[in-house]
Amino acid sequence: MVSPSNSTNASTEKRTSEKVYKLQTKDNEIFEVSASIIGMSKLISTMSEDLNLQDDDTPVPIPNVSANIFKKIVLWCEKHMYVGDDPAGPQNVLEQWDNDFFNVDHPTLFELIMGKTTEEIREMFNIVNDFTPEEEEQIRKENAWCEE
Repeated sequence: MVSPSNSTNASTEKRTSEKVYKLQTKDNEIFEVSASIIGMSKLISTMSEDLNLQDDDTPVPIPNVSANIFKKIVLWCEKHMYVGDDPAGPQNVLEQWDNDFFNVDHPTLFELIMGKTTEEIREMFNIVNDFTPEEEEQIRKENAWCEE
């Protein structure tokens, strides 16, 4: 895991005493992830509760996420995990870091949207659906052959 660059000694102590879980990406790469990181992901947190996740050597599969994308997720979580620890910290530095972080190359962007529905893509990029329900119904009727 990549350490957050702004963590304090107290945060480091907390991190080293935490439970660590193994997660396996769709390309079979295994990551050791702290309970704090898992808690920041609604999907993985819910999955860990459903599976009664234990801190043993059995890796938990996350079959829809590649190692490349998972590394970015963990890095983002680690960077944001300790933001609340230093209320006087410069927020604009984190905002700039986020801007740089989310400026991804085309293959990474394609991997993020591959297999997503239009609704999921809208949510991911904060795109407002400007079609009325009537317009959506008309489009569905005109393109019914696509769903057969």
